[in-house]
Parts: sequence; C-alpha cells; structure tokens
Amino acid sequence: MKAEYILFDMMDSNIIPDNILCNAVISGWARSGSDDAILHAEEVCNRMDALGIEADGVCFNSLINVYAKSNHPEKSVRSLQVLERMEERRVAPTSVTYTLLFEACQDDDEFLMKVFESCIEHGLLDKRLQHSFMDYGPACIKERLGGSIPYTWSENANRGPGGMSRNQIKMNMKRGSTGKDVSSFGWAR
Repeated sequence: MKAEYILFDMMDSNIIPDNILCNAVISGWARSGSDDAILHAEEVCNRMDALGIEADGVCFNSLINVYAKSNHPEKSVRSLQVLERMEERRVAPTSVTYTLLFEACQDDDEFLMKVFESCIEHGLLDKRLQHSFMDYGPACIKERLGGSIPYTWSENANRGPGGMSRNQIKMNMKRGSTGKDVSSFGWAR
C-alpha cells in the first residue's frame, strides 16, 4: 500500500509522524482485504513503539479491526492480546473496542466469553453488544442476559475515554456557554 510506503519512508528519514497518520495506515489495511493485512498493521504498530509514538484507543481499535476482518486462525487470541496491551498502557477501551472484539471472536465461544466478561467488568455493555451477544453468543452468556441487566454492566457504555456520554454533555450545556450570554446577541426574547 502506497500510504504505508510513505509512512515508513518518513519514519526512516527521522520524520516522526503522529498516531493519527499511523492509524490511517492501519485502518487502510483493515479495509484492504489483503491476506497480509495483519502483518502490515502489526509492523506499523511495531515501528510506532520503536519510535515512541503512543498508540491511542483509535489505533488499538483499528488493529483489532484488522484481526476482525481477517481469516487468520489466531485472530481471537491476537485481538485479546491487543486488549491486554491497551490495559497495560492504560488506554481505556470503549464500546467500539468491545464491538470489534466481538466481531473478531464470534466464532470461538471461549474467547467470546472472555470478551463478555471484560466488557461487563468495564461497564461497556451497550444495547448493540447486548443484542449481538443474545443473537450470536453461547448459551451461558444468553442465560446471563436473559433477566434484568445490572446497571454496572453498562454504566460506561456509549462514553468516550474521557467520561461523559453525548447525552450528559448535552444536558450539561447551557445557553450562552460560549462566554457571552445569548441575550447580548439579540437572540433572546
């Protein structure tokens, strides 16, 4: 892929790219459909590590997405290793992380159970994941989801790594929060 070639050329020339550029290349490999996508995406991550470029949640999610879209026999194992790497580096997973992990592990009940346990431990079981686990998960997960779901299983769902959900942000916003009251603009009645 040409973008990877340019990225590696920058890195080899001691021009340090940011994680946004690196993520774009990883995402490109996820969309490529190439059998070698995993090798290339991992190489981008390895070079990021070697240069001290910190991967954020988006980069890790993109790497998990590469595994999810692959036919690699160890995609479940490797995608959960990415989650472990996130936790080691104190990068908070999101509901998107668990949606991608679900896709990567859905053919393996043992690993899907690990994804489920980690998801509820982090309180990131959103409605989409609940439906996915109910529709495609093993019987033991379906049993646990059959009754009422404890609030703690979903208390952080639909939130970014920073904390508040979109609805909480909207509820906390006040008119004129730009520093001037709206009445000074003649908009208030």
